[in-house]
Amino acid sequence: MHRPDEMERIREAIRRAMTRKGIKAKPLAKAAGLGETAVRDILEPSSTDIKFSTLNKLADALECSLEDLMGVDEVPLTGRIGAGGTIIFEDAGTDQTVMRPPNIGGKLEALEVAGDSMMPKFSDGDVIYIQRTHDGVLPAYIGEYCAVRLVTGETYLKLLAKGSRPGRFTLRSLNAADIEDVEVEWATPVVFILPRFARQRLTAI
Repeated sequence: MHRPDEMERIREAIRRAMTRKGIKAKPLAKAAGLGETAVRDILEPSSTDIKFSTLNKLADALECSLEDLMGVDEVPLTGRIGAGGTIIFEDAGTDQTVMRPPNIGGKLEALEVAGDSMMPKFSDGDVIYIQRTHDGVLPAYIGEYCAVRLVTGETYLKLLAKGSRPGRFTLRSLNAADIEDVEVEWATPVVFILPRFARQRLTAI
């Protein structure tokens, strides 16, 4: 459940986005694949909660970012990257948010690190932030710490390296075996790290 001030901020952001796009509640609900009264219900002052999945659909239909509808100070915590040496992405399955990093605009996702295979660079409980805007791998990403999705569906936090031939890549861990010569659906560098201790302190404020 969102706080009343959070819900009012979200409602106002949705209204502004609807005005910019010139769309009413019922057509927006249809465009977002929601029930025909969903948007009207969300905009009611009595509404106390809205799921990230619903906000994502509305953001897509309104052609804006999730952050535009949530407020600039929060980023959705969309999953966990961890589990020992494998570092496989897991959907968080929650509506948690974390602080937005300073001086970084645009659409962001946050992932919580679980496990120690990337220590000392990444520790268990740290939060990493990524911006994913395209598929594929840009040459500039080689040698960077990235969230990497394989064509087989697994998603890893690894140091991205060239493979033995074009179109193949090697994913390097700091404390686990490399994953060699894999095909990558997309990769995106880590743009910010929120250390576990700092996250705990900020949550306590």
